[in-house]
Amino acid sequence: MAEIRRFSASGTPLQILTGVYLAGVLLPCLVTALTIVREQSVRFAVGLMVRQAIAAIAFSMVLAWGGRWL
Repeated sequence: MAEIRRFSASGTPLQILTGVYLAGVLLPCLVTALTIVREQSVRFAVGLMVRQAIAAIAFSMVLAWGGRWL
């Protein structure tokens, strides 16, 4: 049993939730940004991505530090 446990995902459930949240928010944002680059401009898309990344990171920090109260 110890062998199986050693190869399982490491991290607390809260850490895994935070990682999945970031991946779920930032990857679709990247796909949308590639479409926006074709329609608008690179500068507009980068600004949009930066705002989205800041919001996602801020919420994930709240989730990571305040999630134990959930």
